[in-house]
Parts: sequence; structure tokens; C-alpha cells
Amino acid sequence: MRENKTNALRFKLSPLACAMIVTGFSSAAYAQQESVEQADAGIEVIEVTSTKRSTTLMETGQAVSAFNSDAMEDLGIDDAQGLVQYSPSLVITSNRVSIRGVGRPTTSLGSDPGVGIYTDGVYNTENGVFSYCNFCDVDRIEVLRGPQGTLYGRNAVGGAINFISTAPQKDFGGYINLEAGNDGYLLTQGQVTGGLGDIFSAIVTVSKKERDALQENLAEGVADLDNEDRTYYSATLQADWSENWTSSLRYINTDRSENPSPGYLTDEYPTDYINIGLANLPGMYPNSVALNHLSGYTLENPAVADESKTNVDTAGHLSSETERFIFTNTISFGDIDVKYIYGNYTLDYDSLADGDVSNAAYGGIDLSMMLAETTGAFIPGGPFYLPNPATGAPITLASDMTTSIMQEVDTNSHELQFISNFDGNLNFIAGLYYYNSEESQYNDFVEHGFGLMQGDAIQAYYGGAIDTGMFLTGAPGIAPMSIYQFNAALLGGAPFKAEGDTGGYLYSTQNELETTSTAVYGQVEYQMNDELTLTAGLRYSEDEKEGSDDVFTYLFVPQNQREVKDDWSKVTWRLQADWQVDQDTLFYGYVATGYRSGGFNLGAANTDQPDLVDPEELTAFEVGYKKSLFDNRANLSLAAYFYDYTDLQVQSDKLEAGVITSSFDNAAEASITGLEAELQFLLTDDLIINAMYSYNKSEYDEFTAIDSIACAFYGECEIQDLSGNQLNMAPETKASIAATQHFELNDMGAIALTASYSYVGEQYSREFNRDDFDKVDSYDSIDARLAWTSPEEAFVVAAFVKNAADERNVLRYSSPSTQTRMQASELSDPITYGVQLRYSFY
Repeated sequence: MRENKTNALRFKLSPLACAMIVTGFSSAAYAQQESVEQADAGIEVIEVTSTKRSTTLMETGQAVSAFNSDAMEDLGIDDAQGLVQYSPSLVITSNRVSIRGVGRPTTSLGSDPGVGIYTDGVYNTENGVFSYCNFCDVDRIEVLRGPQGTLYGRNAVGGAINFISTAPQKDFGGYINLEAGNDGYLLTQGQVTGGLGDIFSAIVTVSKKERDALQENLAEGVADLDNEDRTYYSATLQADWSENWTSSLRYINTDRSENPSPGYLTDEYPTDYINIGLANLPGMYPNSVALNHLSGYTLENPAVADESKTNVDTAGHLSSETERFIFTNTISFGDIDVKYIYGNYTLDYDSLADGDVSNAAYGGIDLSMMLAETTGAFIPGGPFYLPNPATGAPITLASDMTTSIMQEVDTNSHELQFISNFDGNLNFIAGLYYYNSEESQYNDFVEHGFGLMQGDAIQAYYGGAIDTGMFLTGAPGIAPMSIYQFNAALLGGAPFKAEGDTGGYLYSTQNELETTSTAVYGQVEYQMNDELTLTAGLRYSEDEKEGSDDVFTYLFVPQNQREVKDDWSKVTWRLQADWQVDQDTLFYGYVATGYRSGGFNLGAANTDQPDLVDPEELTAFEVGYKKSLFDNRANLSLAAYFYDYTDLQVQSDKLEAGVITSSFDNAAEASITGLEAELQFLLTDDLIINAMYSYNKSEYDEFTAIDSIACAFYGECEIQDLSGNQLNMAPETKASIAATQHFELNDMGAIALTASYSYVGEQYSREFNRDDFDKVDSYDSIDARLAWTSPEEAFVVAAFVKNAADERNVLRYSSPSTQTRMQASELSDPITYGVQLRYSFY
């Protein structure tokens, strides 16, 4: 298995990093001043809508990080990892989001995320929003930490991330943006907005993002992997019917056509032949349904020396298209705003990847040895050893396995809000919510190798000299068999499925799920006096799920269709006090509950009914302090919190019938304690410092489980007490610091130089916290950007670099394969550098 790297905090390019660390602390709520001349007025005041009202960031009683479009450009926030760098307690991988250790246990149907993602107020579970187009039409991103059960409700137990799109303008304008960099990076974008008569205005954005493959494939004639090819466009039509009535219709379309990575596997190939034992057939590891396809392999793993290299014979494909409609209608009736939001989202996803992560040209599975062991153990008169009749060498076979995922999603949501704006001490927010999703997901592992699932290798070598059926079964005239088919027949007709020349199935599942969620909520705000405001909120949520799966597992589970249905309901609440000591000082404190609905483990490799998972419940306590200092030249935000969890839903990769399936279970109890700090400091009129630090101590208080991976590998099958273990995707420490220096060139424009350093502490991918399987080492990154802006601000010319040290850091590990004893990882991008030319017109 892999060796552990040092976990110490590593300072690369140390003079720059140390100078920046000395200068300040943390960043999250960042908004760059419009020009250097505005510096005298202090830091720009940021308006956020995290409470469903428009409030300034420093007067909002929540732990919120907010980034407007200028900040995202200066700090290089154009994807998920950019957002992670500057947001306390936030961790994002390709398909999971976690805040303060609360995230998504698994992406399988039947589970739900723990962090809600909202685009213009519409909830969605898809992480693609982080990589559509470098946030090309996003006006602001808000990261809300802590349970948002009252106002946001559905699956916002850990927090929420709000994407607020750029709104149409009456005045004509837009931009053209071109970026080019290493590894074939090319970004072409354009946006135009303007009025269409007295009532209507519109905005249209188009983007094309391309990047060469990051994983070099050494297989001859087969494409490199892990590239990007993404097309995006959006259009919004807004109607201002009157001063009190506004409507907007937004359409978003994304298209991806890429060659995905089958995973970055950096372990040595295990090439030894697997002898027959009490728990396995010849050539198979115990508790596996597939032969060790690397047995006899004649090529060293190129990823051991260079993690960005592989050698696979299937390039695969990833084709994905999404469509989204968002309709918003807001009418003001005196002091009450009535807002209706409709959202529709569809996804069509199709991917194929190399399932054995190897190249059949170098395969050497020893068929002769497998037959000798089998006939010696099970067939009278054996063993019979049949080598290549021409050379006497063993007959060898090679695996050519593929894995595919296909998914279709169709969701609809309706939300009706009532928001008061009374002049008195009492105001409220109330709403009704409805959400429905229909999802279909297919996954398989198919073996195509000749002599394994297809074809008769004995007949191929010996022709009519040997009757394979007679040799293997003692009965003449039996149809020729592959080794997988023979093993199934040997076990008394165990499940076996093959389709013509397409191959045979090791595992397949077709999962269907319909989710319906309804809620009613209300929040009352009472201003006791000029300084103290009390808030109380309630939400009643009801979730119903109806699912089915159709599972097949070689040797163990015949085609088996199951159906399951259940529903859950919960009342969540929030009590909060905000003390505005003066216009520059805010203390807040709240106690709130969160809830995530129960679910099902669909696709499990067994014949039982799908496991039901209980809802999880959270009680959160948080106190915060926000202070503007030195005439608004410094903004400091502090938050301390404690979470008390019951039935926390956690990932639980299970080994059943020789197949690992990603599932989720309930941990009895867990707790999380943390501290977050954010500082924005206008050190001089031309130098602004942003820094962020978070400490997050998470642990299971009461949790026992069996590690199915350790059981399969080492026979360690006892029940483990996981109390005290760290939650998944919950680094104990995170920190970042960024400095932006402005240089005014008078009539020649202005220059801005930004340099940043970020650090993420060690974390774990599974609840067992094993150093050899689960531990993700700490990592850091240094980025920089130099930009020139013309005097009229029409042109921006910039150069940028990300991950200057050029280290590909592990973001997450998958569970090791029981077929190969190898483990795939998700890596950060290598060094990225390039130039940008942006032209804005008005």
C-alpha cells in the first residue's frame, strides 16, 4: 500500500509564504474595492441574502463567507478548490461537499447531501455547478456554515452554498474574456446584457472551456485521460412590470464530452498468482468475484514513479448534459413581498471507463494453473495440467474489463415566500415548499477478456483434441466454456450472465428513486430595542422516498429486483439573539436543530431488502463576534460552535458477495467543536490582506462497525469501537492568507498583484481512520496573479499561476479494490499558469 507523507505544515516558497503569514490572518468575506481611490472609505460593504433578506455581511448574525465577482477574479476563485482555499471548514471533492465535517456520505441513489447547493434560490444536489465555466455568470457566492433548517430546510443540516447569478441590466454592456495556459488550457467566453424596451432586459453568457488530459496514457493508440471539454450557456429574461412587480426566467445549459480518469492508482501491481484456498476459487482473492487481473502482469505500474501516468487499453468517455429553468416572480403588497420560485433541472449522464485499470497486452492470468487446481480439487482423476501444446508454457489470458455509469435526473421544485418589511419591531418570513425528483442510475462491471467471460481457450489451443465439456464436467457434448462460466457451473449453476460478444457481468444494478419533499416554515424577528433582536423559527418537513433496484452479482446474486418505500417527518427550529453593540460591533448566538431525511442502500450485492437508514438529527450551538475596526479598515469575524449529533449518517463501503458497494449507515452519536476566524485588513490605502483560519474537532462519540475491507484483506473481522475517530472529510485545521497590492499608474491605468497561501490539514476518507487506507495527508498551495487594468477599466490583461509548487495532492481516497488490493485517489490539478485578456464594453 501507499507510504504516508509527512503531515507537518509545509511552507513552499517559504520567504513569500512566511511574509504573508506574518502580515495577517484569514479571508472569506472578501470584496475588492472598485478602485484605489475608494480605499479612503475603508473596506467595501458587502450585501448578502443568506437570511432571505438583504443585509450587510458584518451585520448578519451568521458564519458566512461571501465572494463577489471582483473578489473571485482577484483571488483566482474559479472552481471548487478555489472556494475551498478561502472558506473556513469547507471541503469539496468531485462529488462531495462538507462543511464542519457534515457532508454527503455517498453519491448512490437513496442518500442525500448534508450541504444544500442553491442557484438563485433553487435547491440542487449536483456538484457540476463548481466547474461549469469558472463562475462566468455568477455575481456572488455565499457559503453559509451551520444548520440552515428553518429557511433553507432540505438537507442543509451542515450549511448551504448560494450562487447568485448576474442580473440583466437596462444599460447595454458585457465582456469578452479569453484565457490560455499550460496543458492546453483555453477558455473563451462572452456576455452581453441590455434593455429590450421599457419593461424587459436580458443577459446572455456563452463559455467554452478546454484543457488537455492530465493523465498520460502510455497505451499505444489509446487517448490520454482526465481532460476537459465543457460548453456552457445561460440566458435570463427579466421583466420589470412595475416598481412593485418583477419576474425573471433563467435558462442554463451545460455539455461535457471528455475522457475521464479511471482513478489515480499509485500502488505497485500485485502480480502474484492467487492459490486456491478455503475462501476462494483459483486465481481469485478471498471475498472477490473477479480474478486478479494483474496476476502475471508483465508491466510495472508507471504511476509509482509518476502519479500522472497510466497504461490502460480503454479510454472510455464521459458525456453529460444538464438543463435548468428557474422562474422567479416577486410582487410587493405594501410592506409584504410575495416571492414565488420555480426550478426544473434535468441531467443525462453517460460514462465508460477502464474497469481493470490495466492493459490487456501485458496480461498473464495463468489459465493452466487455474484448471489444474480446479480439477485437482473438484474433478475425479485430477489434477489435469494443460499447457500451451506448442511451447509447453502456461496458457495465459488477459482481462479487458470496463465499468459504466448512466444516470438520468428530473427534478421540480416550487417555493412560495412571504417576507415582511414593517417599520415596527416585528417582522417575519414564512414559506411553503415542494420538491420532487425522479432519478435513474445504472452501474456495471463487465469482463470482456477472451477465455475469461467469452470464448473457449482450451479449444483455441487444442482444437478437437480435447472435448472441453468432457474434460471439465465429465459429460460429453457440453457447450465450450470460459473460465468464469466454468466456475459458475462448478458451484452448481451459480449466477452467471453474459450477452453475446459484449462480455459477461461481474456486477450490475439498475436503481430507481422518486423523492417528494414538502415543508412549511416561518421565522419571526422581534427587535427588543435598538441593540437587541430576537429571532425564532420553525420548519415542518416531510420526506417520502420510493425506490427499487435490480441487482446481479456473479456467483452470488441472480437478477434480483427489490422495491422499498418509506417516509419521515421532522420539526426543526432556531432561537437566536443578535446584539448590535454599536454600528461596528455585533455579538450573536443561537441554538438550532437540523435534520436530514432517512434513505435506502440501493444496489447492495445481496438478496435481502435494501437497508433502511434512519434520519439524522443535529442540535447546534454557536456564538459569533463581528467587528469593524479602524474606521472600517479591518473586518474581523469569529465563530465558535458545538454540534451534538444523533444517528449521524456516515459512509460505509460494504463488501457483500465479493463486491464493494458504497452505502451509508447511522453512527449512534457524534460531536463537533470548532472555531473559525476571518480577517480582512486594509493595511494601507493600496494593500489589502485577507486571511482565514478554522479549527474543527470532530469525533464519533458512540459508533461500532466492522471494517469489511480489513476483513477481506487481513481477516480482521471483529467489531471495532470507533469512538474518538475523526469524521470523514473533516480536517482539523485549515488556513489561508492573501495579499493584494495596488499600484496606481495615473493615466496609464493600475496594476494589482495578488499572492496567496492556503493550507488544509490531514483528514480521513473513511470512518475507520486507518493510516494505510483512509488518511489523506495535509497539503498546501501558493497562487499568484498580476493584472493590469486600463484607465477606463475597459481592458484587463493578467498573468496567473496556481499551485506554484506543482504538487498533485490527494483530495480523497476510494476504498481499496478487493480484486487487486489497489486504491484509487482523486488528485488536485498540477501547476496551472496562463494569461488572460478581458474586454468590457458599456
